[in-house]
Amino acid sequence: MKATLTHAVVSIAALDVRRRPDHAAELTSQLLLGEVVRLLGGTRGGQWWRVQNLADGYRGWVRGWGLVPTTRSRAESWRRRARARVARPVVDLTVGRGRGGVVSPLFLNSAVIAAPRQGRHRRVELPDGRRGWLAASAIGGDKPSLTLVQRIRSLMGVPYHWGGRTPVGFDCSAFTQQVLWEQGLALPRDCHHQFRASSPLAEGNPPGTGDLVFFAAAGAPPSHVGIGLGGGYFAHCRGRVMISSLDPGNPLCDKELVPQFVGWRRLPSRHARRGWRDPGEG
Repeated sequence: MKATLTHAVVSIAALDVRRRPDHAAELTSQLLLGEVVRLLGGTRGGQWWRVQNLADGYRGWVRGWGLVPTTRSRAESWRRRARARVARPVVDLTVGRGRGGVVSPLFLNSAVIAAPRQGRHRRVELPDGRRGWLAASAIGGDKPSLTLVQRIRSLMGVPYHWGGRTPVGFDCSAFTQQVLWEQGLALPRDCHHQFRASSPLAEGNPPGTGDLVFFAAAGAPPSHVGIGLGGGYFAHCRGRVMISSLDPGNPLCDKELVPQFVGWRRLPSRHARRGWRDPGEG
């Protein structure tokens, strides 16, 4: 009896997610190599698939060329084996140890299977079976490779890109999601969902490092988010990844955002990353 292909693993560095199965449709997000999705349906011939990212529940249409369709059990097996995470904004997987042709670029937080260290390098396997070498320092595990502030510093200047979810270009909520994911916190994909997933700070409780700050136009839901750094400063992607303040007397004050300030909020501990769970389980 033929197994039913219900899931897939992303097999290219960044797979665009669109609102409709059309390259001209709006780019709403991206999937990272190694992420697991649930297949919700597709076009004839499998050129396009409607998928749900199991990491954050986000849905949209992707090209089939970036997926390795598989069964639920094999997808779960991939997740168990692919414990290594890319710990640099972007790095090239090469045929040889630090040399040779490029097998694939890899972005921050991509999931791969990594063999034990061999000197200064580790051999890596991708979801479609391709293999190559990375510097051992480019691979992390379950614990953060950098502190929150160090990671933000490594991403300073990354340009804003609507729907972007990689260090080639982030939108505001992808920036917060990816930076805090590395620190062990799971966030929804979009700004207004991140707002709902967080809670207002108690009165008199000053915002700290890792808290979220939200902004909205009058009468509209929150549409911009940043990450608190303490001392009233926050990092966000607005034009580019930068550090700003809401203090009008501070030279880093973003005066356009001040009138849109909604408030500071904090993620509850239940948003700490836990084991893999298929939303299809109910």
